[in-house]
Amino acid sequence: MRKLRVMALAAAAILIAACSSTPSKPKGPDLSGNWVLTTESPMGAQDADMTVAQSGTALSGKVSSQMGSVDYTGTLEGTAVAFGFSIDVQGTDLRIDYTGTVEGDTMKGKAVFGSYGEGTFTAKRKT
Repeated sequence: MRKLRVMALAAAAILIAACSSTPSKPKGPDLSGNWVLTTESPMGAQDADMTVAQSGTALSGKVSSQMGSVDYTGTLEGTAVAFGFSIDVQGTDLRIDYTGTVEGDTMKGKAVFGSYGEGTFTAKRKT
């Protein structure tokens, strides 16, 4: 009888340990897919196609416009999104960083163009 109780307790402990080590799904939205990214700068608005691959809180993908394509990386923490990339503008590297929030199938926030100023952005999921 004592052996049976010990075995039952050991089985329960193994079950509890297995359940507690199961990775949980990240909380927050899943941004994976295709988006239209509109960046507003002092020079006007520019639309680009944006692909998003998400692994946990890490984002990566490609932004493509009439000026070319560039890879980017970023993060998603809850509904706070941040991503960025560097592009060559007439022989000079320009870093563009985006920070904002996600609401459903829309992202919006601020775009920073290196030391050249700021603008805004919106992104809408393609259906």
